[in-house]
Amino acid sequence: MIKHKMVIKKVIPDKAFIESHVISNRFSPLSRQIIAATGPIISSAAAGMTNGFSAILLPQLQKPESSIQITNDQSSWIASMAPLPMAAGCLLGGLLMDKFGRKVTHLILNISFAVGFCVLSVAQSYDMILVGRFITGFSCGLVGPPASVYIAETSNPKYRGILLAGVTFAVSSGILLSHLFGTFFHWKMAALYCSFFMAVSYIFVALCPESPCWLLSKGQRQEAEIAFRWLRGYDAESTRELDDMLAKSTGSKEPGKAQEKQPSSLESILKKEFIIPLVTLLVFFFTMQFSGVNIVAFYSVSLMKTTIGSNINEYLAMLIVDLVRVITSLFACVLLRIFGRRPLAVLSGSGTTISLIGLSIFLYFQTSIPVYQNYSWMSLIFLISYIIFVGIGLFPLPWCMSGEMFPIATRGIGSGLTSSFNFVCFFVVIKTGPSLLDSFGTNGTFMVYGVISLIGTLLLYMILPETKNRTLQEIEDSFKAGWNPSKKAQRESDKV
Repeated sequence: MIKHKMVIKKVIPDKAFIESHVISNRFSPLSRQIIAATGPIISSAAAGMTNGFSAILLPQLQKPESSIQITNDQSSWIASMAPLPMAAGCLLGGLLMDKFGRKVTHLILNISFAVGFCVLSVAQSYDMILVGRFITGFSCGLVGPPASVYIAETSNPKYRGILLAGVTFAVSSGILLSHLFGTFFHWKMAALYCSFFMAVSYIFVALCPESPCWLLSKGQRQEAEIAFRWLRGYDAESTRELDDMLAKSTGSKEPGKAQEKQPSSLESILKKEFIIPLVTLLVFFFTMQFSGVNIVAFYSVSLMKTTIGSNINEYLAMLIVDLVRVITSLFACVLLRIFGRRPLAVLSGSGTTISLIGLSIFLYFQTSIPVYQNYSWMSLIFLISYIIFVGIGLFPLPWCMSGEMFPIATRGIGSGLTSSFNFVCFFVVIKTGPSLLDSFGTNGTFMVYGVISLIGTLLLYMILPETKNRTLQEIEDSFKAGWNPSKKAQRESDKV
């Protein structure tokens, strides 16, 4: 009998061993990838809730019957306290996910988000509100790098684009949800409801495996294979990708390559496979932020008053803009499944440029020449078209590509640096926006953003590579070879 048991153990195939670690064999590989992406996507929605929370918090605090009375200066600090630590949070998030893993970092930031929202829900003073805003803002920074990277590393190249676009869809949905909560509930209850989402996100993350790429980078080959099979199954394409990953990770251990040593962190970030995507994404994030995406979000109500008159309900205008943004983000998910990154970026950049310049021109005529005041609907059309065009490409794409362009050795620091740079640009744009509006007027400000959008789109056309339907290993190998955009790459990427 003992001998018989030993024989049974020896004939257990690897597939059976790996499948024994799967939650349920009833889930298809795509379903498992969606489950794995759900946790980071919900965490990203919390970032949107944080960004939108001040819009519902400040009006309630400024009411005479509010238990916490604030001055105009204090209200500005409440609004700016969340963006203040975001850049630092991004850098720490990149370091944490390289040191402790993508999954552990997500579990930590979910707890951090929940603590921040709970502090807001029980705040009894101005200082407690600042603490809650700081914690949630810092958590926004933490979620930036690992969300995109984890989804990119756990998804099939065919579905990577649409799953990554789910991050920006979640951010837009989070803004809408926080505004809805604040419209119908007290701000403390709104903060408490926001914290519930973090418990759901924590459960999804806890049920899913660690990133196979990170496990391989730490030498945990068996765990990496288990995680990969959990996510991707056993089809020929996935098996080929896994074999390629395993070969690359063990290449340095082959007899002929035994003398090669692992490069230091400094050497890794000086390599062209890190420098090229870094510069590309810095240009992309700069173009996205300085095309005015957050200025329009922050001043949407006043802009709509300028375009269609002052007889407008502020909460209704805010919810309309939120809804358009959410629908556009959902549409972007579909477009990223169909089209490549390059054509979508060029289409979005071109449409954004035309919308901004058109809006600037019509606002000028509308405010300077009385007869054109009857054509205010044209300005509204350009404003809505701007929100749509920036939402289908310039806004989601840099976040999507930050998770797939960097090599595994520097993916944490690379995504952390680019995300941090984005929030620095975000702060600069918001800080300089009022000065631009005072100096050049609304029409002049949008003309400035339109010119920046035009220049940025031209640069992206020249330097942005195509990553659609390519494995992360193929992308890394291409950058090592000095990958540049080409028509051949575009044709290959459009094949489904």
